[in-house]
Amino acid sequence: TTPPPPGNAPVAAAPQTDVVPPPVANPADEKSAYDQAFNALKDGRYAESARRFQTFIDQYPRSELTPNAYYWLGESYYVTQNYPISLNTFQKLLAQYPSSQKAPDAWLKVGYCQYEMKQWDQAEATLNQVLQKYPNTTVANLAQGRLRALKLEGRH
Repeated sequence: TTPPPPGNAPVAAAPQTDVVPPPVANPADEKSAYDQAFNALKDGRYAESARRFQTFIDQYPRSELTPNAYYWLGESYYVTQNYPISLNTFQKLLAQYPSSQKAPDAWLKVGYCQYEMKQWDQAEATLNQVLQKYPNTTVANLAQGRLRALKLEGRH
């Protein structure tokens, strides 16, 4: 037999699941909180959705769903025409998660917010950036459409 390890360490004790500290976030709770926020958005309960997404971001800052939560939080503000807060939220997403799968959509929405806030030059620059960064994509097509609207309105 081998001698016991020094100190009071147990000898090859089998891991006990009830002794392991709980993970930082329970994945089921995390997914449920995200789904509740998303369902509120889909149902048109925008204030509730915004509150739930903000709570999700606060509770689960390291979740893989956090970039999506930022995007949908921004969207909930956008659809209620709260463009300054929407813009700020999309910019936070891009600053913190620049390579997120939601980044192309967030860039587009930054341009849309700037457009709605009558920041014509910034909107044009942002939308042109979307075309350069994401050519031949749905977001590029949408950006092109908004750029056409800027031209038709004589805003550029």
